[in-house]
Parts: sequence; structure tokens; C-alpha cells
Amino acid sequence: MTRVVLHIDRLVLKGFERQAREGIAEGLREELTRLLAAPEVARQLQSRHGVPALKVGAIRIQAGAPPAAIGVQAARGIVRGVGS
Repeated sequence: MTRVVLHIDRLVLKGFERQAREGIAEGLREELTRLLAAPEVARQLQSRHGVPALKVGAIRIQAGAPPAAIGVQAARGIVRGVGS
């Protein structure tokens, strides 16, 4: 079994209300846990021998999206970045 360890040193959430930040972080954490458990993502990470830093491009968020959904979209952007 391959183990994936992910450290997020800083999560910058500009333009969001303070009370939404926890929901965004929770959605991000849950979706990353789910996505990084996929064998193909683990293989992509292994082939890159670690990813010291990853910048995620723009993520389109639907107006009025709940905070957890915003976190899910951010997680999907991160995993897309790992694959590219």
C-alpha cells in the first residue's frame, strides 16, 4: 500500500467571509482525502518523486456555492495540478 502525506503550509482564502473559511477547509480536507486515495493519483505522485510546491490555477466557483463545495472545487484543482 502506498501512503500519501500532504502538508498544506498555508491556505489563502481571499474574498471569503471569516465564518466560511472553516467550511472551505473542511470541504478541501474531505475531498483531498477521497481523491488522493485513488491508485492512479498515488502513481502520479510517485512518478514525480514528491511535489514540493504546487500552484493551482483559477477555479470557477458557482455564485452562492456553500463553503464546503468551494473546498471540494479547490481540492479537485489541486489534484488536477498533480496530474499535469
